[in-house]
Amino acid sequence: MKKHTTNIIILILIAQILVSSAFLIGKSYGTPIEYDVGFGTAPVIDGVVDGVTGEWASAEKLEIELFPDLSNQSDGLPIELWVLQAEPNLYILARFDLNDHNSIEYDNEFLGILIADWDADLNFTDAKIVQFSNISTNNYSYLDYHISDTIYYEDANPNGDCAAKLEGNQIVYEFSMPVKNKEGGIEDVELGHGIPFNFKIVFGKTADYPSGIIISNIFSIELQYPPRTPEVTFGELLMSISTIVIFSTIGAFFAYYIYRITRLKKEIERIRS
Repeated sequence: MKKHTTNIIILILIAQILVSSAFLIGKSYGTPIEYDVGFGTAPVIDGVVDGVTGEWASAEKLEIELFPDLSNQSDGLPIELWVLQAEPNLYILARFDLNDHNSIEYDNEFLGILIADWDADLNFTDAKIVQFSNISTNNYSYLDYHISDTIYYEDANPNGDCAAKLEGNQIVYEFSMPVKNKEGGIEDVELGHGIPFNFKIVFGKTADYPSGIIISNIFSIELQYPPRTPEVTFGELLMSISTIVIFSTIGAFFAYYIYRITRLKKEIERIRS
């Protein structure tokens, strides 16, 4: 009886190890990403950074440069890049200075954010663009495109919002775009949590895409899950149930084993008496 019970326990432990290992391997994501983006309070998209309310205080604040040639990263334009989540949107702010920003040279400037799907590496298929028609009077439009073979097609139903404002030589661009939005169809990349996405910041002085892009850069971010109980996948649920069942079975075998020993001991004492 003792040998039989021991063999059963060993087999159960081996089964548990195999099940656990399979799920651990399945959860591996591979290459690490550059930035994690958490949650904060939704900022007002108006092109103004309100220091009184601290609307961007919880943003992930980055400093990057935009280059004419990404393979030869020199003569870059430094920009501040702030990123945060506030359900149900992702918010991105870009701020930078340019000499003579009020001149006619920049009257039709634009800043865009291109997005690649999580499994598409650097194949950018979604573009959100703030396009000025007259920067001196702060006239601009928000344009939402889907990209196919470098051709920009305007979306039938734009998703997201934007604002921009020039003060002196400094300009602020603000974007909001939905996360886990299934209504965009094939026109929009559906952003999700726990998966790295590649973004490309592009800047130009003429309303022509992509030929009008003069400087750019690429960064990757992973959107953290909302601050609540994460969604439990079927695999995680199955693993939890199997763990409970297996260890409950082991406990039952041990309890039965102790019970049998106690009964045997009492039987021996009864015979001796």
